[in-house]
Amino acid sequence: MKHWVMAVGMVALAGCAAQDHYYSNGVCVTCFNNPVTGEPLNYDPSETPQEVATNAEGETADATSLGSQSGSVDIDSRVDVDTAYARIKSAMGFRSPNDFESPESTTAKMQMGDIAWKHDRTPGAYYNLGDYGRQTVGGTRYSILQRVQIEKSGAGSRIHYSWAPADKRTLFDGNAMESALTQRLKAALD
Repeated sequence: MKHWVMAVGMVALAGCAAQDHYYSNGVCVTCFNNPVTGEPLNYDPSETPQEVATNAEGETADATSLGSQSGSVDIDSRVDVDTAYARIKSAMGFRSPNDFESPESTTAKMQMGDIAWKHDRTPGAYYNLGDYGRQTVGGTRYSILQRVQIEKSGAGSRIHYSWAPADKRTLFDGNAMESALTQRLKAALD
């Protein structure tokens, strides 16, 4: 039975190779890549782009021209570590345990148990945060996974902020995302 199901699946995938593909929001939802090698399974990339998306200017572009979908930025700030934490937490939408309705409720426990959420701190020295966030690029608001480490650096602080799409099927202009997030962080620290 297992081999029969696999054979039917392979025939179904191979059957799409020469046909039109179904696109939703500019993304080819019937194009498949080998999960191990990343090679196309049922389409010719020179004939059918696997993924297209809208860049920050609102133009349709091949997904490979949009830049990296995840990234990081390092910022040195004159703002002390505790003030940097408070400003970044507020500006970027990070949540502390006190921001949940009741840390003992089932809903709060589930949200705090989510892989995205993290809140480790040593006031005066170091903060390590993780949460979902949102950023608008090209008029569209995107959901992202974000992480930030804020550490004391002399009288100031050193910030390492990283992000990735919350839904890997959603594509955005990676270069514009990096620029928007960097500007937002710097504005919070000014």
